[in-house]
Amino acid sequence: MRPDSAIAIVGELRRHGHEAYLVGGCVRDMVMGIEPADYDIATSALPEQITKIFPRTESIGAQFGVVLVIYKGRAFEVATFRSDEAYVDGRRPTGVVFTDAKQDVLRRDFTINGLLYDPFEERVIDYVNGQADIQAKLVRAIGDPRARFEEDKLRILRAVRFGARLGYTIEPATWEAVRAMAPKIHQVSSERIREELSRILTEGQAARGIEMLEESGLRKEILPELQLTDHLERCLEMLRPGIEPDFGMAVLLHYTPIAQTQSIVERLKFSRAEMHHIVALLENLPKFHQVRQMSTSSFKRFFRLVRFDDHLELARIHAAAAGEDVEDYNYVLRKRQEWTDEDIAPKPLISGEDLIAIGFMPGPVFKEILTRVEDQQLEGRLTDSAGALDFVRRHYGKS
Repeated sequence: MRPDSAIAIVGELRRHGHEAYLVGGCVRDMVMGIEPADYDIATSALPEQITKIFPRTESIGAQFGVVLVIYKGRAFEVATFRSDEAYVDGRRPTGVVFTDAKQDVLRRDFTINGLLYDPFEERVIDYVNGQADIQAKLVRAIGDPRARFEEDKLRILRAVRFGARLGYTIEPATWEAVRAMAPKIHQVSSERIREELSRILTEGQAARGIEMLEESGLRKEILPELQLTDHLERCLEMLRPGIEPDFGMAVLLHYTPIAQTQSIVERLKFSRAEMHHIVALLENLPKFHQVRQMSTSSFKRFFRLVRFDDHLELARIHAAAAGEDVEDYNYVLRKRQEWTDEDIAPKPLISGEDLIAIGFMPGPVFKEILTRVEDQQLEGRLTDSAGALDFVRRHYGKS
């Protein structure tokens, strides 16, 4: 994402007499030579001043000084410089005090995220030696690590995520605090834990992330049921960045018993659709070793699984990581390329209304008949409605 709109917002705030900078992860990424996915802005303007300057805004946390500015169709978080008051729930402060840029930086989590950028002077403002830590590839808490983690226990898990995602080492004092405070992660809501875990699995360094969870003691707190093996590590190494979180969880849990998997995804508050997909992936994985024994109709129905490409990719990862013959996977892939969507899910030859028309009374037998007709259609033995009705008459005795 180009910074033009974010820079325009900074310029507009300054035009109205306020101090304003790009801040946080976007500045970190720019220093690293990475194009940021989004941009955040910090300013001396108060929330009510921000809403007067920009015609389209949403109040997403005005009590904490955060306003969403909609500019040229994109949303940007614009936050007033602030210091946090006492934290009582290990998540958010009881209130904030509006302050200056330096104090705003000092309340943040890690030095690499504590940088400001002046886009007009094209300079980084660094009160916390964040640039040096980027150069040294270190994740370091700002100030006292334990104090930062006490303020928001999720930062314990975020330290691991940044270490894994960026390929950085967690600085010794920060790492010691992560390990010592790992049991306190239970004070964080399941939804926030799920979000960070999902990012670990989807940002391209899942194997390293799970290894760091294990080394820190966080894994046994978050996923006590999970058994780490060399094979699982190899599976995680094959996860590409940008995958869906539910697919990442399925790979992570594909050696965990189904009942435990269901318990885990419920505990982490995955959506019902995500839970169903994870379980379906694990339940259907063994079928890839049975495809050569399947009837044509069963095989074609197999392809109707929701998000079938995920099933195919899980089978590939599993076989490749285990050093197994991937011929079953290749066989499925060839068939998927050979059969069209119409071959796999053709338009039904007959319906329940057709059965009534030839004398059947509606009832449970309808499902049996229609399924059997579809089997014959998928096998290529029936190709038209007349033939299908003749098949029904011959096998179910209606004239």
